[in-house]
Amino acid sequence: MIAKPFIKYDIGGGYHWKWYLVNFDGYRDFTNNLVDLIPKAGRLLDVGCGDGLISYLFFRSGFDVVGIDTSETGIQLAKMVSEKVLRESLGADVKDVQETPYTEGDLGLMIERFDAGALQYSNHSIYDLTEADSFDYAICSEVIEHLEHPEQLLENVHRAIRNFAIITTPDGLQPDGTIEEPGAYDFYAWSPETFAELLKGYKFEFLDLRPDTISVKLFKS
Repeated sequence: MIAKPFIKYDIGGGYHWKWYLVNFDGYRDFTNNLVDLIPKAGRLLDVGCGDGLISYLFFRSGFDVVGIDTSETGIQLAKMVSEKVLRESLGADVKDVQETPYTEGDLGLMIERFDAGALQYSNHSIYDLTEADSFDYAICSEVIEHLEHPEQLLENVHRAIRNFAIITTPDGLQPDGTIEEPGAYDFYAWSPETFAELLKGYKFEFLDLRPDTISVKLFKS
């Protein structure tokens, strides 16, 4: 299977921010649940951060975040929208997102932290990550299916974390027991059983975050 180049950000802009604003397909609930899975702030790596929405939510919750992505457009959007949200209160007047991590918190302190580099975005591949024990946590949400070498992602993420990583991917298991074909931008589709096989050799547990999504907590040891 050969996936198409990932150009969703070139086509749709910062679509994850839009999904969060309107809770499209429960996306706001899902991303807020991701943040709630890590109650103690620390240094976090967001693998395949795209337009930066998840990185930003963790930053708003007190984490120091480094988001990486191979999409130059995605990284540009992440930097631009994050700054607009902080300095121009983007979305703060939208009733549906009031009192959520999108708008709450000490804005002055967050701007200070932002200016000090507590939220960073970088146009890099997880394949090139060589750091060891440099992050308390990692998030890799709906990314691993887009990579030709998912085992390399797992190896590099596992090496980089001190505590655990959360990894999610669409559940490709169909009612008849077969696995659906990978999407246009995907190299792989997994069922829970085949994804567990990919993770063989690592300590992990399955999480129940939302329907039709495989979610795991990958432990350091």
